[in-house]
Amino acid sequence: MAAGGALAAGAAPRRTTLGAASDCFPSRRGMSTIELVELAAQFGSSGTQGALTSLEADFARRVRARLDELGMFLVVSASPVQKDFSRFVQTVKMAKEAGAVALRAATGGRRYEDFNTLAERQAHVDRVLKAIREAVPVVEAARIPLGIENHKDFTLEEHVKLLRGYSSEYLGACIDTGNNISILEDPIEVVEGLAPFGVSSHLKDAVLEEYAEGFLLGDIVLGDGMMDLKRVLAALRKHRPGIYLTLEMITRDPLRIPCLTDKYWATFPEKRGIDLARTLRLVRANKPKAPLIKVSGAPPEALRRMETENVTRSLAYARESLGLV
Repeated sequence: MAAGGALAAGAAPRRTTLGAASDCFPSRRGMSTIELVELAAQFGSSGTQGALTSLEADFARRVRARLDELGMFLVVSASPVQKDFSRFVQTVKMAKEAGAVALRAATGGRRYEDFNTLAERQAHVDRVLKAIREAVPVVEAARIPLGIENHKDFTLEEHVKLLRGYSSEYLGACIDTGNNISILEDPIEVVEGLAPFGVSSHLKDAVLEEYAEGFLLGDIVLGDGMMDLKRVLAALRKHRPGIYLTLEMITRDPLRIPCLTDKYWATFPEKRGIDLARTLRLVRANKPKAPLIKVSGAPPEALRRMETENVTRSLAYARESLGLV
């Protein structure tokens, strides 16, 4: 599969230890796991994170063989929060067969969008906690760590409390370096708080801009946003020097964070005015250097060109400025 644009036409880029997650390639959704591995390799990445697109043992063995040939790592996306828990069990088994180094689970979506009341939110939390209780023995038996992502769902305090409820070396965090801005938390504090539990990480930069109901949160090329990425890396590696790092630069419209609406606050009874004030100060202190890019409605070829440039530049920054080689 050609990576597209200049990447496909030129020489292969120099390798970086940073992986490239499947969400880096929205124009290529539907790829098989093997195609994703190949594509990440073409961009000069040393690994990837994505779903296993088949749960057949032969497919898993072919994934492992290609990973071994390319010297790459794989983090498999697999959430235990689903109706058919047996599918999670089979995914864990096949992830192990495929040579995956870890699992990543998102336990929910955007909290402020998914729930209208605190009762709805609590019912979801109960389902998540039950699923994790059932998942821990499964990943322990397979000896493959499961990282629960901070996915605009749990606050830092809630996430740490959840992880401290277990003493398993096979349960930890997939640390997303930007997500918790959307729930009014300082990104560095979140990284530092979750670092002791780190299994894997989504490395990303962020761009912020006010709008009438709150602020916009956009993904941006590494080094072009407001994140102190060197400090982020130091925090991630302080407790887990070998943590698996994966780029998640999603080429998409900025996300709307409606933190000035009543609905937003319905499931955050513990949040205080100071959290809102601190976040809005962060937004105002980091005005974007250029207008935020919107991609909705763009032709597929244009989207592919944009994502190719975004991923290429981000991986180059990882190599040249962050020393991820």
